[in-house]
Amino acid sequence: MRGNTSKGQSETVRRIIEGATQAFAQGGFAGASVDEIAKTAGVNKASIYYHVGDKESLYGLVLHEVIQDALSRINERLQPDQSPEEKLKSYILGIAETVEKHPPLPAVMMSAVSANGQGLPETVVSDLVQIYGLLVAILNEGERMGFFERVDGIVLYLMIMCSLSIHKNVEAAWTESQEFAGLFQKLDGSLFNLVGQSLEGGVAADVIKIVLKAVRK
Repeated sequence: MRGNTSKGQSETVRRIIEGATQAFAQGGFAGASVDEIAKTAGVNKASIYYHVGDKESLYGLVLHEVIQDALSRINERLQPDQSPEEKLKSYILGIAETVEKHPPLPAVMMSAVSANGQGLPETVVSDLVQIYGLLVAILNEGERMGFFERVDGIVLYLMIMCSLSIHKNVEAAWTESQEFAGLFQKLDGSLFNLVGQSLEGGVAADVIKIVLKAVRK
């Protein structure tokens, strides 16, 4: 993998990563093409191969960067003296902060899981295990201390990821399509109180409430 993801990386590499993130979120590893990524990034294919490498290398680079960003944000919020509930809140807020910065994150991660590991380097598998493992550790601690019921960790993980992702990615449709907005407003006008808010604000707070209700004894 040739790409340099440090702070000093070139603007070209940054555009390539952003274009690839969008493409992989929409089509997964199999559905995204280097031509599409090059067009989105505003570079030619040769530039991608020179700066990053082949599609497999680019896929691994995108996943590694965004998952490591999520892990960093979660760990910054987690404190040893927090209760299990506070740690669970910190975990969700860390994910929300990352999705705010990288809206395609959950879609890219879900496509990686559904592809049965196709195109995933060992570093990315390790990343996925780490981010899921943090959640499991919090749930296990809460169960041992008598705060949480035993729950299915993967279901809770998907609930958190999908809730934040869906809101972030359909918000544009709510605000741009009057017909779409009207249908949702008839069903639940309270949804529009969340439009324009950061994920760390109203949306994440609602997800936290739902998750805590699901795990509390």
